[in-house]
Amino acid sequence: MNIIIDPGHGGIDEAGNYTTAPHKMFTFDDGLTIYEGEVNRKIAKNLSNNFLANPDPKEKILFTVKPHNSEDISLKKRVDFANKFNPKNTLFIPIHNNAGGGSGFEIYTSKGETKSDKLATEIYNAVKPTYKEYGLPMRKDTFTDGDVDKESQFYVLRKTICPAVLIEGAFFDNRKDAELLKQDNFLKDLSFSIFYGIKNYINK
Repeated sequence: MNIIIDPGHGGIDEAGNYTTAPHKMFTFDDGLTIYEGEVNRKIAKNLSNNFLANPDPKEKILFTVKPHNSEDISLKKRVDFANKFNPKNTLFIPIHNNAGGGSGFEIYTSKGETKSDKLATEIYNAVKPTYKEYGLPMRKDTFTDGDVDKESQFYVLRKTICPAVLIEGAFFDNRKDAELLKQDNFLKDLSFSIFYGIKNYINK
């Protein structure tokens, strides 16, 4: 099983520049600033570490862009990388965080009923108790097929040929969410929950 982790957007380069600026970041009135791409990379690295700490010779962990690499690669490059592998034994996991006035966790799939829906459900169910502990809501689809995953025409979901889910960990422009995204323990707990959901999907 090839598990491809895709940390969304860019990071902070060696010169201290956020490569996705001025987008995908938010500064609160007191100066607290969240760079989504940096948070995505921390979650991606923690997720990889969970697989490394629980090794399975049948699993291979791959990145579209390594967590230490600040480059904001194109959506096409991300999809092309995922599509190089056999879709029958590959999973594609884009890692993101949200904005726009909400709070909590969301997970997206492409439209229609596919294996991605089952993967999304396992991850959602694994994250749910963790978010209950932190007092964050779990946002789910209430408009289409009734699954927990929301459906979207995101390029990285629409163009990949393997099961793919896009994770939105929390809202970086919400103060409570943002403060949690600054906490290593929260990011580690979220990453472990995602890992646990992926493993449940693979084992089933």
